[in-house]
Amino acid sequence: MEREKNKGFGSIFGFLMTMIGFAVGVGSLWRFPYVCGTNGGALFILTYIAVILLVGIPLLTAEMSIGFKSRHTAVVAYKALEPAGSRWHLAGYVHLAAGWMINAYTTPIYAWVIIYIWRTATGFFSGMDASEVGSSFDALNVNRPVMFLGAAIAWGLLAIVVSRGLQGGVEKICKVMIPSLGVIMVVCIIIGLRLPGSFAGLQFLFDPDISKFHFSSFTAALGQAFFAIGIGMLASMVFGSCVNNEKEHLLKDCSIISVSIIIAGIFAGLMIFPICFAFDLEPAAGVSLSLITLPNAFNAVAGGRIIGTLFYVGFFFAAFSSSISLAEAIVNTLMDMYGWSRKKALAVTVAGDIVVGSISIFSLDLFDKMDVFTCNYLVIIGAFIIAIFSGWVWGIENMLDAANVSSPLQRTWLKICVKYVCPVAIAVIFIGNFVS
Repeated sequence: MEREKNKGFGSIFGFLMTMIGFAVGVGSLWRFPYVCGTNGGALFILTYIAVILLVGIPLLTAEMSIGFKSRHTAVVAYKALEPAGSRWHLAGYVHLAAGWMINAYTTPIYAWVIIYIWRTATGFFSGMDASEVGSSFDALNVNRPVMFLGAAIAWGLLAIVVSRGLQGGVEKICKVMIPSLGVIMVVCIIIGLRLPGSFAGLQFLFDPDISKFHFSSFTAALGQAFFAIGIGMLASMVFGSCVNNEKEHLLKDCSIISVSIIIAGIFAGLMIFPICFAFDLEPAAGVSLSLITLPNAFNAVAGGRIIGTLFYVGFFFAAFSSSISLAEAIVNTLMDMYGWSRKKALAVTVAGDIVVGSISIFSLDLFDKMDVFTCNYLVIIGAFIIAIFSGWVWGIENMLDAANVSSPLQRTWLKICVKYVCPVAIAVIFIGNFVS
């Protein structure tokens, strides 16, 4: 079978880099710092860490265990573990739909970052004031040829990497890109902290301001942890099926991945806000910060063209490692479900990305709607299914045995979290989507 030829990571290091590459996407780098700064700083970080421990790590371990035990992906994995005659395997289609949608509708992000690498490196923003930088971004979004050129580069690179298989493509490049991303972030942090006035950025990020911390801050921490780790987005289950060591301690691996996500979020804040506050720029969130606000800072600092280019290369590494990991998960799933060749599964995957991605490029309003539908509904429903299936249907003891968790303390902690804490937390997030 074609999937068998490509199955399995070459090393645990490669597995961890691929999983970290999947999880540490632009969402963590764009969203976490601002959410942290506006929700109590250090108080939010402590809450975020607690949520990771109680929800993130247990759910990630549960999802990965399903693939690891069954040696299959999504739909086929549930079929292998579900009670006879049940239809839990239909949940696999929810994970597949979520992963595919996320990989496809986020195409404008990859196009923006690729274009900004070129624009920053070539001095496109030099001499522009703040309004001109903002206008240039608005003009970019209606410049369909340029946006499609950036998207085409992203699709082409994705196809090249994933065509080479798990070990020779995705794992190999993640082993280079993720450590490189870490180095780039450290360099940008050092540069930013050397700027006059940068300390205000540290205060924004880390001051334990209880006046900013409310119940909504708790739900924000819950949502940020949930989506940063990527529960219910297909990849964790698929890559769990590709771990060859039958004695691998999945809880240990999931803990390493989760800690890496926390560090990446904090590093992103240290990379962005000292520069932002040093130039008295508004610390907005998401696209407006990275693509509208920061070019002004790079214009004003010595060596800004080099620093800015390095910054956007780092963002591309974060975005692209997430994209190729998700694409590999989709390809593996199609191969596993239908017995397709890698070439056919990849062609169908990229075709889907092009169709949905093109819709996103033509309409950012639809981009926002697809983002809300996927992250607020598909992913949350999928995660709830993982918690219920692992804790109550397949059975928590079976899950813990599959994950090679032997410590009584660890087993008790995971039992409580997977069976009770995680379903309640997911319900809070889901209900919050309707009342917020």
